[in-house]
Amino acid sequence: MINLFSFHLPSIDFRMKYFSLFIFLLGSVQLFAQPEATMYTLSGVPQHVNYNPAFVPNYKFVLSIGPGSVHGHYSNSSFAYSDLAVRRGDSLVADLVKFNGALNKKNYITTAGDVEAFRLGIQLSKRLYFNWTVGTKVFARQMIPQDLTSLFINGTSSFVNSSASFSPQLEATSYLESAFGASYKVNDKITVGGRVKILRGIVNASTENSELTLALADDYSMTLTGDVNARTSGIQNADNGDVKDYLKNKGLAIDLGATLKLTEKLTVGASLLDVGAINWKNDTYAYTLDPSVATYTFAGVDLQRIIDGDEDYFDAEMDSLESKFELQEGATGGYRTPLPGKMYFNASYKIKKQITFGALLFMEKFQGRFHPGLSASVHKEFWRIAGVSVSYSAINKGFGNLGAGFNLNLTPFQFYVVGDNLLRMPLSYLANGSYEKFASNVRYFNVRAGMNFVFGRDRSHEKKAYNQRKK
Repeated sequence: MINLFSFHLPSIDFRMKYFSLFIFLLGSVQLFAQPEATMYTLSGVPQHVNYNPAFVPNYKFVLSIGPGSVHGHYSNSSFAYSDLAVRRGDSLVADLVKFNGALNKKNYITTAGDVEAFRLGIQLSKRLYFNWTVGTKVFARQMIPQDLTSLFINGTSSFVNSSASFSPQLEATSYLESAFGASYKVNDKITVGGRVKILRGIVNASTENSELTLALADDYSMTLTGDVNARTSGIQNADNGDVKDYLKNKGLAIDLGATLKLTEKLTVGASLLDVGAINWKNDTYAYTLDPSVATYTFAGVDLQRIIDGDEDYFDAEMDSLESKFELQEGATGGYRTPLPGKMYFNASYKIKKQITFGALLFMEKFQGRFHPGLSASVHKEFWRIAGVSVSYSAINKGFGNLGAGFNLNLTPFQFYVVGDNLLRMPLSYLANGSYEKFASNVRYFNVRAGMNFVFGRDRSHEKKAYNQRKK
């Protein structure tokens, strides 16, 4: 493979040509995930490099033992709690019609979390920075089709001479990760970085295929058809499992990133994270429905048999339905699932030595769904003591996501808290006297907090700025 960044780049146009090619290569990869936005801007925190391996922290030596980073995430692509629960007078009632109207054809709910148990970062030279992290991650995504709620709320009349697909889908994974990364400063303009991640899967549940279809003819006869192929690892025999059995689930992933300094004040960057997969071999089970068997037509009720007092009529119908749609389960061979990947494109403009404006584009794709997000931010450094970021993000068709983050540096201790849509919590309380309005309308939320030991702050940019003022 040719290293596009291994030679001197003589002009800004030439640099942009290859940087554009790098971005194109990143864009050709399918993505699955819900990225963080505000944490990307908190440049004073060593965990900042997790979002672009080309980033270099402000400290020459970083150590975290214990909860260096704890993260929780929730997102919903379609509805909020307020779309379902509505106040009428002093009562809280469920408005099912409003709820169904708020749904998309496919609705995705994502929950995720991770804990970083160990981090080591060392500035090996003026050009090379090395980092090593160990942690655990978990994520779960459910796809809920609108047809499923429409059947319960509106009945079958709206599906005459058509069909309804009401099968949910699931992807849930937990795994251990050990990551080795480095960034290299090619010249004063370009820095490249990469990270290799060794993975050990713990448990997984995924639906490779899940289709439950109800076809309704104009005479109101109904045909139900099922086609399901779901797989799990580490769940069926979890009570009898041995810890070392879970180490059989091996995986590998890489991160790629680059930054390009266009001017003294303007820098752009791109990164692609978690390109890889886990091979599941421990306690693997399959759950299937064969569409040639799982099909049933209900033409209506036989009134004559009811009049004749056939007490077994309904029981026989239900037994037939149950036998056709009973999941077939059994041990199966190994399978492979991709990691949820993330893509970031950013631009930052330093208007003053300690104030930076930023713009960020992040993307996701999950089970055929492509969804970008945008974020604008401002970051302020308060000498060497603290840093504060404020962001505004548009994601999940929500345009009120106000994020915030800060880090406090009491060398060698550093503490930080950062989150997307985090700033709306106190603002909601100030405006309404409670957090209820925030909780009932939130569709996207991230929070991350942790502590690091940091040594040897990099002051080269501070000295450069001082010398320029001196001239």
